[in-house]
Amino acid sequence: MKRIILTALLLTSLAALQAAASPAPAKKPNIVFIFCDDQPKNAMGCMGNNAISTPNMDQLAADGVLFDHMFVTTSICAVSRASLLTGQHMARHGINSFEKPLTAEQWQQTYPVLLRAAGYRTAFLGKLAVGSPKTAPKELCLPSDKFDLWYGFPQQFNFNQSGRYVTTIMEEKAVNFLREQPKDKPFLLILALKEPHTPFDMEDPEMAATLAQGPIPRPATLKAEAFGNLPVAIRDSRNSVTPGPEFLKNDDKYQKEIATTYRYIHRADITVGRIMAALKEQGFDQNTIVIFSSDNGSMDGAHRLVGKWNMYEESIAVPLIIRDPRLPAALHGRRSQMALNIDLAPTMLALAGVPVPPTMQGSDLQVILQDPSAKGREDWYYEHDTVGLDNSKGRPLPRCEGVRSEHWKYIRYKDTNPVQEELFDLQKDPLEEQDLAKDAAHAATLVHLSARCDELRKTLQSQSTQ
Repeated sequence: MKRIILTALLLTSLAALQAAASPAPAKKPNIVFIFCDDQPKNAMGCMGNNAISTPNMDQLAADGVLFDHMFVTTSICAVSRASLLTGQHMARHGINSFEKPLTAEQWQQTYPVLLRAAGYRTAFLGKLAVGSPKTAPKELCLPSDKFDLWYGFPQQFNFNQSGRYVTTIMEEKAVNFLREQPKDKPFLLILALKEPHTPFDMEDPEMAATLAQGPIPRPATLKAEAFGNLPVAIRDSRNSVTPGPEFLKNDDKYQKEIATTYRYIHRADITVGRIMAALKEQGFDQNTIVIFSSDNGSMDGAHRLVGKWNMYEESIAVPLIIRDPRLPAALHGRRSQMALNIDLAPTMLALAGVPVPPTMQGSDLQVILQDPSAKGREDWYYEHDTVGLDNSKGRPLPRCEGVRSEHWKYIRYKDTNPVQEELFDLQKDPLEEQDLAKDAAHAATLVHLSARCDELRKTLQSQSTQ
């Protein structure tokens, strides 16, 4: 009997020692994803813009990783947002209009649904804009059943919601979501802000930020000469129409327009600060990854153009900040590797320890977060085939595609005959003022990138059928 008791005690002691030696399973991180609507990359103080007030975005960048080269693979709300959800190019997810939603099967492979299936409590607040409930099933366009908290909108909605500023309502719902969050369960909180997308139908008093004294610097390419050098496909497009020629020609109106845009971005910055404060208040800040970005950029007068849609840098380049409190301070700072909107879905899944489905075409950015010298992608494919926005005072949205590498950019306008192309040496000409497509000295580069464009498109199209 004594032997039995001693053996039992010994086994119990060994089990206790093994349990003490074995680390507890790592707690899954919470994830907050905040993204704006039409905020270009340069519209933050941390990107060197002294005419805008974004202290909370700047602090987020200081506490995390700021990407200098983050792009969208299609610069338009519906397509880019579908890419954010699915981690896929337009060629694969097939969303090429504001009317078309993701299918029920596609929704099951989106990052928020996959995280929820893995035990995350999820919330979506703001603009979804993938599918129109006027022409498609509401449960696909406004999928409230796929989130634990839903306050979502289609493409067109107002800042004024029954007399209240919509972002204030979103903040209140987000803070309540955090206050009600069980401490033993991870969460995903998505805030898809409307700022700074027009129409500006309501202003919040908190938007009266103190901007830098003096005029807002105009884009260096906001000049008639730059516009005249553009391909006919762009000069005759919607980019040169909205919101009107006076905005492009009259400096007073330009100053007023951009100052208004900056006020709305400042209001988004207030949201970033309030969410960070709420995370700290609830004790979540040390285990919550916060990601900040935008669905696309905006020309804002560059090349004397407005809107987005095209492949110029102002249209495709967006902010990206990733703050992971588990990342050592020595790894904070800037990254020069190229990141894409399709990278965010697989990155969030990987951060949560959830398997990334093979349907996703983006890359896990953790490698770059953990190693500033890690090799990034060498090039990537841009496409714009969006339909349903073809008429604007008789000016179409030109379908285009191209390749963007670290050194070069190649653009092809699909419906032109003869085909209109552009080629830019981004290292020598970052403002894209010198089109080298017809320069004999760069003929070999043009041929190479044209072939590379075809190769990337065919690869994506073959993947979409698998």
